[in-house]
Amino acid sequence: MSQSNSSVLRAVLKAGVATAIVASAVPAVAQEQTTSMDAIVVTGSRIARPELQASSPVAVIGAEEFKLSGTVNVEEVLYDLPQVVPSLSAASNNPGEGVATVDLRALGASRTLVLVNGRRYVAYDEQQIVDLNTIPAGLIERVDVVTGGRSAVYGSDAVAGVVNFVLKQDFEGVQVSGNYRLNEKGDGDTYTVDGLIGGNFADGKGNVTAYMSYTKRKPLLQSARSFTRNTISDNGDGTTYLGGSSAIPSTRYAIGNFGENMDPTSNIVSATGNRRYTSGGDSAVYDPVADAYNYAPDNYLQTPQERWFIGAMGNYEINEHFEVFAEAQFVNSRVNSQLAPTPVTGNFNVGVDNPFLSAAERARFAAIDASELTIRRDAEGNAITDADGNILGDAAATRGDGYVNASLNRRFSEAGPRFQLDDRSAYRMVTGLRGEIAGNWTYEGYYSYAHNRNTQTQEGNVSVSRFQNALDVEVLADGTARCRSAEARAAGCVPLNIFGEGTASAEAVNYVTVPTTNINTITSQVASFSVSNGELFDLGAGPVGVAFGAEWHSESGSFRPDFYLSSGDIVGFNAGQPTKGRYSVKELFGEVAVPLLADMPFAHNLEFNGALRYADYSNAVGSAWSYSAGLMWAPIEDVSFRGQYQRAVRAPTISQLFLGNSVGFPAALDPCEQQAALTNANLNATCRAQGVPANLIGTEFAGGDAQIQSLFGGNENLQEEKADTYTVGAVIQPRFLPRFTLTVDYYNITINDYIGGSGPGTANIVAACYGDAASNFVPYDSSFCALAPRNPNDLSLEDVVSINANLGKMKTSGVDFEARYWVNVPFGIDNDGRLDFRLSGTRLIEWKLNPIATASGLVSDCAGKFGTSCGDPLSKWRWSGRVNYSTGPFTTSLLWAHLGSAKDDDDGSLFWKEKVGSYDIFNLSFAYEVNENLDLGLGINNLFNKKPPLFGDNQQQGNTYPSTYDVFGRQYFFSATAKF
Repeated sequence: MSQSNSSVLRAVLKAGVATAIVASAVPAVAQEQTTSMDAIVVTGSRIARPELQASSPVAVIGAEEFKLSGTVNVEEVLYDLPQVVPSLSAASNNPGEGVATVDLRALGASRTLVLVNGRRYVAYDEQQIVDLNTIPAGLIERVDVVTGGRSAVYGSDAVAGVVNFVLKQDFEGVQVSGNYRLNEKGDGDTYTVDGLIGGNFADGKGNVTAYMSYTKRKPLLQSARSFTRNTISDNGDGTTYLGGSSAIPSTRYAIGNFGENMDPTSNIVSATGNRRYTSGGDSAVYDPVADAYNYAPDNYLQTPQERWFIGAMGNYEINEHFEVFAEAQFVNSRVNSQLAPTPVTGNFNVGVDNPFLSAAERARFAAIDASELTIRRDAEGNAITDADGNILGDAAATRGDGYVNASLNRRFSEAGPRFQLDDRSAYRMVTGLRGEIAGNWTYEGYYSYAHNRNTQTQEGNVSVSRFQNALDVEVLADGTARCRSAEARAAGCVPLNIFGEGTASAEAVNYVTVPTTNINTITSQVASFSVSNGELFDLGAGPVGVAFGAEWHSESGSFRPDFYLSSGDIVGFNAGQPTKGRYSVKELFGEVAVPLLADMPFAHNLEFNGALRYADYSNAVGSAWSYSAGLMWAPIEDVSFRGQYQRAVRAPTISQLFLGNSVGFPAALDPCEQQAALTNANLNATCRAQGVPANLIGTEFAGGDAQIQSLFGGNENLQEEKADTYTVGAVIQPRFLPRFTLTVDYYNITINDYIGGSGPGTANIVAACYGDAASNFVPYDSSFCALAPRNPNDLSLEDVVSINANLGKMKTSGVDFEARYWVNVPFGIDNDGRLDFRLSGTRLIEWKLNPIATASGLVSDCAGKFGTSCGDPLSKWRWSGRVNYSTGPFTTSLLWAHLGSAKDDDDGSLFWKEKVGSYDIFNLSFAYEVNENLDLGLGINNLFNKKPPLFGDNQQQGNTYPSTYDVFGRQYFFSATAKF
């Protein structure tokens, strides 16, 4: 920032940012001025300066903002910042992982560095992302948000910026606070209790502060809201139906690859089409609209949570040269996820003499077994056709063996919902030494150790091998049914009847379902030493500041799935192979701030700053450089200009490097099931080349699901991502309008060698193979078709291979703005009051991701869009405004949060919700300082009970995007803080 704004920042950060923010209760800097010249350090720099200036935007959220928002989890307040886009939250059930994260600029949570008290914190798993659930809102003094790359100062991960949570320190006395929140419908209540105790000793040379926090959040099912209790599915023609999944409780099945008696002109490959079982082992044609399974009611709308947090920090000044400090934190967070009963999907052998089948079905299966066909395929796996386009085949080796291989889709409702408990225990310890060396030279050295262990228990999983064993049934002479395999019988196998709804016996359910337990661990160590001098010498325009030092950083992590998940013999939750790995990095860094001109014509202030960091990684990354250079210029006192260039890097995480092969079900559509496949000749030809018969193209031949089973894995040869960040802005503080501040900043970020969160991504691999509307469905790179195979029975896309790679490029740009003003007003208690106004916003100009370098035309242009490629809506306009009125002990605050309109990102598919309009939420809160020992708060969030917009297949979960839009409705909260 400019020198004209430095007095503002100096007041905020020297006296304690939170104190200034309490007065206005808004996330920004205060407007008061101080004459004190004590040296201070702000997030984003290591140089302590008496005249603090920053060439990149800094937003500050004070403790009062958390209080007025009635929040118990910090992400809820962060989401009001326009630079922050929604990520995982309390409303994230699937996906969710039981965590809450922060994502600056929509670059991904792994590209936002989260600090606590200026140092790296505890990651929640081998993705090395911090779970915000481990940071209690009631113990936060302030939050600093610095946007733009900060790798030169803090190292890897600070590509989008830094979020630094500063906890209360050097506290004296006892403070107890509580917060209770309840939805208007009387459900989903949440409460938290925080305790803080501290005191000085040794004549003020030392202080010890201890704190405790407990939070309880109750569950809320999607069945509790009318707009989430049913699954909205798209018909593909702009209309919807109350549908869901093609894995149904009565079992859907399809049998393919038989052909001697099929119509030679029809290209029908599936012998049965899609059928469902009714009762008594009989079947009927499956209707994807009428027969789809509504999986919504069993899913959580709000995940339950129980969290304990205890910690302490202390410092003792031996003399001016030596001050010892230490921190210790422990947190246990238990978060549950719940999904609909397990969908057992896959190819299984069914005996033609299965006693649970009706006579008609047994005859059907016997005929199929007698005429099984294997499709002829070329070297690339494409079906071979004759001159008329008819698929060619040969007699299968399994013909007449007494079995048919069927694609089964069975919703295991008899086993009840799937349940997952994430029990995370994390601890962190920091110890260090700081002080003066001589003159203005100071130093700080510390060592930190952080460890997180997550024990994940799951219920409702089904063993694939046991399912197959129980499905293979024979009948004895006395009419008794038993499992055919003697080995399976010895292991407790019980015959399983899946041919109809509710037909599986309790004994068979107990046999095929297996509980699982997985363990995640992540350990981080940091040893750092730095030296700084904020007043090295003066060139005539102000003191030159420098900082330099060295750092060692080590990361190790593991994921240990139990036998069933690691073997892949599981359906329900995602199976995966073990992950284990570690890496370390040794770094040298330096930073300089040089005032060049001051108090001259057209140069009230001119200052240069720069930073440089060299890193040496123990993995394939090797050497990496990050650096920055910035300039601040105030031609006059009222107006300042600032600019910054930064080269930031992000090293691949433990997960990206060493992730064992795993299975997931990301959102993606099969292009051959869409209507465009009927009208677009290019897409039609690709679908036929990939083995989809002409008469099935454009129909929901594979069930019409909006998720595709995929395989993921790590890559130890990954290189670092490189990001170039430019910011240019202005700060206006006109002397003719005191107490008014306007900031405007343009940002531009480009990331090369981009690593996707799950490899190139299933939707992108499918698009590379089949093309999309932007390419007129001409394939971008047909070699990717080998990574998107089809199930030989129902022809669904299955086991798409998405392995991590430095394949992509990402770019975003936009403009941030903030206007602030406060004024005293002659009304209120003793005719004395104060009004504070703040409007903070972002105009997103560009957000583009090219996930596959060899498919240069495959670009997700997500500015103003949402959907299967872009995810949560990235509205072009996003802002929040707050108006506070305070008089005496009373404060009233109104928050307005605005999210602009957005449209679907898939031009080749017709969805029911192609565009969503703007969305506005208003929160009203009150605070009353009863006396110096007691503060009370009361508020209403979502004042007008705004409902979320609803979507069809282009949603995330709960028929909407629950981290973006409010799914809970009007909420009431009450808070109290007592000080002793």
